[in-house]
Amino acid sequence: MLPPERLPASGHGRRGPASGSGQAGRRGQPGFPAPPGCGKGPDGRRIAGGILQIDDNRREQRVLAWSIGITTILAAIGIACGLFANSSSILFDGLYSLIDAAMTALALGVSVLLSRGSSRHFQFGFWHLEPMLVLLNSVVLALSCGYAFLGALNDLFRAGRGTDFGPGLLYVVGAGLAEFSLWLAMRRQARRLGSDLIALDARAWLISGLLSIGLGLSFGLGLALHGTEWAGLIPYLDPAILAVMALLLLPVPLAACWRAGKDILEIAPSDLDERVRAIAQGIAERHGFHDFTSYVAKTGRARFVDITFLAGPELGSRPLGYFDGIRGEIAAALEARPPSHWLNIEFTSERRWL
Repeated sequence: MLPPERLPASGHGRRGPASGSGQAGRRGQPGFPAPPGCGKGPDGRRIAGGILQIDDNRREQRVLAWSIGITTILAAIGIACGLFANSSSILFDGLYSLIDAAMTALALGVSVLLSRGSSRHFQFGFWHLEPMLVLLNSVVLALSCGYAFLGALNDLFRAGRGTDFGPGLLYVVGAGLAEFSLWLAMRRQARRLGSDLIALDARAWLISGLLSIGLGLSFGLGLALHGTEWAGLIPYLDPAILAVMALLLLPVPLAACWRAGKDILEIAPSDLDERVRAIAQGIAERHGFHDFTSYVAKTGRARFVDITFLAGPELGSRPLGYFDGIRGEIAAALEARPPSHWLNIEFTSERRWL
């Protein structure tokens, strides 16, 4: 087995001096098995898995930049059409898109920082910025939905709003087709690159598309009611559909807030915790370790894993390669790939270090 890559310590384990004859391995140094043909270039970056990670970050940045441009154009058209048709719902759709463009620009900045890896002051990288941005984005969108709902109620209580439904219907049909197409494209890219930032942008496109569907239905109904006995309801259609859509969309950013909050608080994801425990249990049984402890955390797309094995005297003296081999087993089982995975695999003969 080739020697493991050495990366900075994740900081998610217990720190203490190495103690006991059974203490093997470099405490705090996460190990990854180097794939065949994998090495490091002059800049110290991995030239196999690392290049793949760098390429993914560059693709993510291109996708986000492309999304910002389209969102800004649609936002400008929406705001202009909303003012022309005197439609508060279209105006909200345009402002919602403008806010989303600003949030996506911040996401692009975070993506650039993530591609740089760690720095002198941020030695564990910039992974923590990803859930913080998701939380900020979600809070802003949730507040936007709340403001739209209150504005719609205000219009309803003031005898509605006179809206020109013809231009509005043309806008929402065209915008809806564009938004759902972009949602599908962004969702595919998010799954391909494993990017929470692009996934967040995809959800925003989905929300915009759903808004357009609601607006299209209300505007079509408004045109159909002209000249009928129900024409008196027409002024109430625009604020009513805006109120309904705001309430229906509100759970989407609130759910994203909850997920981002769990990452920021480093609440251990149950699926990763169970997987790590199962892998560690198998290692302990195969290699005769008496016990183990494991700790996991998730921050954005980064995964932190710390496992400490308790060895008995029967294990005897083993070469470092033996323990590196165990690290390699665990890394392979977790499909861990730097820099988004941090592993601390430690060994001790004293229970106090568990």
